[in-house]
Amino acid sequence: MTKSEGKSKRVVLWVVGIIAGVLLLALVVINVYVRVAYHTYYSEAQREFNIPGIHDGFVCQDLDYYDEGSCWFFSGYDVSGGPSYIYRRDADGTVARLLVMLPDGSIYDDHGSAITTNSQYAFLASEDGYFVLSASDLASASAGSAVQTISAVDLDITPAFMNIENDTLYAGTFHLIPSYPAPAEHHLIAPDGSENAGVILAYPADANGAFGYATQAVYVYSIPDAVQGMAELPDGNIMLSSSYGLTSSHLRTYDVHDAQQGAAFLVDGREVPLYFLDSTNLVADLVAPPMSEGIESHDGRIWISEESAGNKYLFGKLFGAGSVYSIPAQQP
Repeated sequence: MTKSEGKSKRVVLWVVGIIAGVLLLALVVINVYVRVAYHTYYSEAQREFNIPGIHDGFVCQDLDYYDEGSCWFFSGYDVSGGPSYIYRRDADGTVARLLVMLPDGSIYDDHGSAITTNSQYAFLASEDGYFVLSASDLASASAGSAVQTISAVDLDITPAFMNIENDTLYAGTFHLIPSYPAPAEHHLIAPDGSENAGVILAYPADANGAFGYATQAVYVYSIPDAVQGMAELPDGNIMLSSSYGLTSSHLRTYDVHDAQQGAAFLVDGREVPLYFLDSTNLVADLVAPPMSEGIESHDGRIWISEESAGNKYLFGKLFGAGSVYSIPAQQP
């Protein structure tokens, strides 16, 4: 090696060292900022486990705990436009990636915005409503295998989130201008004077209904913009997760017993009672890191999945957003 070559090598190593130092410093600064900015959230939250698939192109949208199988299901989509897998995490931490086969024989590649289960079935969101699968099949399928859907159920909306709570199937919409406009009839003035444009439709258990639930909604909640998930708390109140892009997420709890009733709402071809969730019955608002989306009530806590650590966005990998966190179900 000549003197000039040795000098060039030292310069390269020096530059690499400087770059590595800057990146490390940036990582430390980001983590400090996030922990300070969301101090209240992290003081209540505990890390549970890694979100599966986020380093393989999976963009997580929702999570659900299946009691009978003692396992977690995760729905979402593939960043490259491939199949939208369901990931299962078993009680021992084993992860399985599963294909979903649709009634027409094609592979599910939708947004995967929501997944929820009861003792028999899993309901996976679609553009027109949801697909129905055997929950036990999902819980027992071997990694890499395909699970066949049983049927498809059409709704009046495209669900951005769904959850089964106390024998009621809830399906809700996401509204945000300009990319996600709601129909004109969903734009309502809430009792506090704000405009709500999202809705949650409630389908109670019905032995004669489609897969155990009424075929028509029996009441509707009018909700604010940018809602990504919902969960019912032990006292019957409802928590909504709201987020979009790099802005802070909000985990807002509403006292549904104090929700004011509005004029009848037309859904599924008939008028049903309408109730508003707004600041008049807001009882808690926990500010959370960006892209905190799917939420699930389980074991006395609210479990939260985040989207930002997927390969589509990446920035969440810098501050630990690739994990499921849980917070106490009862918010102060």
